[in-house]
Amino acid sequence: MKRYRPGNTTWATLALLGVAVAAGAFLLATRAGRTGGDVTLGGPLLKPSAAPVDALLFSRQGRQYRLDRLPAGGWTLGGDLGDDVDPRAMAALLDTLAAAKAGPLLPGTEPGDRRYEFNGPEGLHLMVHRSDGSREELSLGTLNPVTGTRYATGAGRDFCFTVKATLRDRLAALPELVRAHSLLPAVDPANLERIEIVRDGATWALARSQGRWWVLAPGGVASFGASFGDLAAAYHGRYDDRQRRDGEGLWLQASAGAVRTLVYELTAIVVRDMAPVERTADLSATWGLDKPWRRVTLAGANLRPTLAGATGEAGASPVLAFGPPLDERNVPVLRRGNVLVVDREATHTLEQPVATLLDLGALPFTAMTADALEVSYEGRVVLRGSRRGEVGTSDGRAAWLTDAPAGAAWTGDEAARNGLTRDLVVNLDRQLLLAVLPPAPGPDPLRDDGRVRVTLTRGAGGPAESCELGWLRAPVAGAKAGLWSPATGRLVGIGDDVLVSVRNLAGLVGAPTP
Repeated sequence: MKRYRPGNTTWATLALLGVAVAAGAFLLATRAGRTGGDVTLGGPLLKPSAAPVDALLFSRQGRQYRLDRLPAGGWTLGGDLGDDVDPRAMAALLDTLAAAKAGPLLPGTEPGDRRYEFNGPEGLHLMVHRSDGSREELSLGTLNPVTGTRYATGAGRDFCFTVKATLRDRLAALPELVRAHSLLPAVDPANLERIEIVRDGATWALARSQGRWWVLAPGGVASFGASFGDLAAAYHGRYDDRQRRDGEGLWLQASAGAVRTLVYELTAIVVRDMAPVERTADLSATWGLDKPWRRVTLAGANLRPTLAGATGEAGASPVLAFGPPLDERNVPVLRRGNVLVVDREATHTLEQPVATLLDLGALPFTAMTADALEVSYEGRVVLRGSRRGEVGTSDGRAAWLTDAPAGAAWTGDEAARNGLTRDLVVNLDRQLLLAVLPPAPGPDPLRDDGRVRVTLTRGAGGPAESCELGWLRAPVAGAKAGLWSPATGRLVGIGDDVLVSVRNLAGLVGAPTP
């Protein structure tokens, strides 16, 4: 019997068949290893899911970090480094992960293939947790020098694959990538109730009460001259309209503008640099952070709404400890135990005397938050204005409109007409007292020529508040112009800028229609 001996063509056919069988087995294995679509030729890195990511666990070079989403939507950073998180940076990271693509599966590989050094010096590991309890694990290893991609394993795949090197670079930048680059993000100033400042061995407290901010005077009246300056001492020695008392002691009315500036400096100023964790101890000693030059604590219910539920300094009472300025531009600060370098603007108010925080405005009330304004010059009404919206900007100008002079009687444009009221309201609140004069319940201390009367109304048909500005009949303590409240006799010395502005306005417009 003659045996059949296959030729070259037959052997080639058998070889191709074997390859096809192997490829088929590979395809079956890969398709069986991950539901939701064929990933053999690549596709989304993470399995598409309607459940949001609520935690990320990340490890690299022996350090481990955890990012957790709070019920209110904010994020906390813990593990080998605890710090504040930038919500925008965190959102961008999640978008990157959702859009990331994986390359084709690599035949002949196995999960965690040692050839790709997933546990080597360049390796990193990421665990993604979702709100439905599902999770996916991903490890990235060495670089493919030919394609410029990184080898990867995990993500629900039974074989290794590759990802773009830029994804690995972005993940390798954690946790710095998402750490807050403003001093205290997510603070809601409307919920801030108290600020405590430790400086020069003393603790100063600011608290919100009755819709205003107040500064606690630890030494009572005796502390005025030493702590608050001569002008504040003179004012509070003569007038008590900016004082209140409670169980903690005597409080002096603070400047709303000064407090607003302080809060901005403590929350929004940019972080220039973040020191490595291993240098925390030596830099704290070198830069005086172990015995802070200024230590500030913010407190308030729901102070950082998106971080509701966070504990310690991440929650309702964040703390900042500043060292002395390093130079003209930089100052060191500890935030949750981490050494940062921030713009020196962060300590602009903290470097000033405590008197900077006091309300030393000349007006006995706040013009910006009134509802209507009327201004007369030498007995003639020259301006009427009203507030049509909330005071939503730093100076609140945009909320005010001019009612009289009316548009028909105005030769300029509408912006300039409304600017008459807006500028005056701002300037009234910025008018500082330059001298504290003895009370003048009578006779009238102001001259009739050049005299200005300002009347403010709050609410429809509400009570009117008024004061008189003008030249003093008899200059006192070097003051030539004064602001007088006839109802109380309060009299303080002022500059002449508002007087000049209203005189110019009177020359520019006729008497508004009653």
